[in-house]
Amino acid sequence: MKKRHMLAPLSLSLLLLGACNADSKEEKVDKEQTEPAEDQAPVVVDKSDTTTSNDELKDEFSKEEGVSDVSLIVTEDAGGFVLLDFEVTEDMKKEEAEKTVARFKERLEKEYPKQSIDIQARKSGETFVQETKEVK
Repeated sequence: MKKRHMLAPLSLSLLLLGACNADSKEEKVDKEQTEPAEDQAPVVVDKSDTTTSNDELKDEFSKEEGVSDVSLIVTEDAGGFVLLDFEVTEDMKKEEAEKTVARFKERLEKEYPKQSIDIQARKSGETFVQETKEVK
């Protein structure tokens, strides 16, 4: 009788340990299956086919007094956008920058009438004047 009392708890303990051990192996397999592969490169979307730059306009804008570091990007996807970003000199006043942005906007509207336009004049790296025209 004493052997049965000892054998029953021992058998039950072994059964529980076996069941717990089986679960931990499955968890390790699941973790390994859900981890991303390190040797796979992320997918990079090449937008060089949908973006261009108009060097003529870029040069024209660069010749404007008080304007430097002109960046002009024209996108043809998602309805089309024209993005113009340039730096103004430290001594340029806000009114003068607004007039410059208005002239640039007018010129871009003639060149790209069916595209949305975003123009940013920066001063010391911060946005100084910004104007946007959205085409619907």
